Amino acid sequence: MTRKFQWVSFLSALLAAALLAGCVFPLAAAEKSWAKFTRRENSIFDTETTFIGFAETEQEFDRVWGEVLSRLRRYDQVFDAYHGYDNLHNLYYLNRHAFQEPVAVPQELFQLISWCKQQWESGLRSTNIAMGAVLSIWHEYREAGINNPDSAALPPMADLEKASGHTSFDSVVLDEEKQTVFYADPDLSLDIGAVAKGWAADAVLPYLKESMPSFLLSLGGNVYAGDKPMDGRSAWAVGVQDPRADMLSVSLGGTDILDIVDVRDQTVVTSGDYWRFYVVDGQRYHHIIDPETLMPSRQMLSVTVICKSSALADFLSTTLFVLSYEEGLALVQGMDGVEAMWVLPDGSVQCSPGMAAYARSLKNAAGGTGK
Repeated sequence: MTRKFQWVSFLSALLAAALLAGCVFPLAAAEKSWAKFTRRENSIFDTETTFIGFAETEQEFDRVWGEVLSRLRRYDQVFDAYHGYDNLHNLYYLNRHAFQEPVAVPQELFQLISWCKQQWESGLRSTNIAMGAVLSIWHEYREAGINNPDSAALPPMADLEKASGHTSFDSVVLDEEKQTVFYADPDLSLDIGAVAKGWAADAVLPYLKESMPSFLLSLGGNVYAGDKPMDGRSAWAVGVQDPRADMLSVSLGGTDILDIVDVRDQTVVTSGDYWRFYVVDGQRYHHIIDPETLMPSRQMLSVTVICKSSALADFLSTTLFVLSYEEGLALVQGMDGVEAMWVLPDGSVQCSPGMAAYARSLKNAAGGTGK
């Protein structure tokens, strides 16, 4: 599957600064003591997974962390587009067999595909997981350009246009009763990178909320904040990266943080043009492809979405990145519980009205104080 951009290392630094590692916080009302623990893992979804939570003991924290890892590994394998596994009809298997006959897939994969098709049928077509034929061409050229910059080249438009003829979600036939997927178009393939990490995060939330309510989980930047931290703060602080941060300045002690949002029981997901990209003739070409132009979208530098569902935020951050600001704002304002922050090509920042409840820059401008 195409992987969304990697969340930068600023998240770890921000969280480390925001929380005092290993300190114990007494909760008088419950007569308990809570400690903050952090774990990281780099083997899931080709990105860094960070888990922070408050528990009474490290043993209890590690028990929950172990279960979360186990569940995330399962989703990583089911959603994997590049590797097959014994006795598992994952995305890799599906893309190689579903044009021959209906393939019975795991429930989690069927549900993800079915949900994405519902979005397609509702008119949200800027994020189309049936664009695998086009995205695989861009992936091939991007990887070649990264590995050999002197020979970096753009895919021929003729190849992209030919592949775009095989991207209709109408060709994906789902049988809910049998949990099967069939490709009516033999040249179609699915790429679920725009929603996979968000879907996996949502899948482990019920367990986390029951086992360790005060937590923060980041899957390569798809961040979900649980109940408030047990250190007295009312919310978790999550950094939004400046998409044009001067990394030299950052290495000398500067910041790559555009803003900080304070959230609890919500997700924060950003799509941007600054990680998965390569350069051709001095021009940056990122991984978020506009289905209309078949080229990397130039509408935005980044889009951050806050809502309750990581899958929806994942999906919407890509969708809003491809739409104009006016179209995106209209979409967000028509959805309950969804807020967004856009960084436009000129570097200016626009926010949906409700973002003022979360973004510190807006709260400070209005005379608030964020915690």
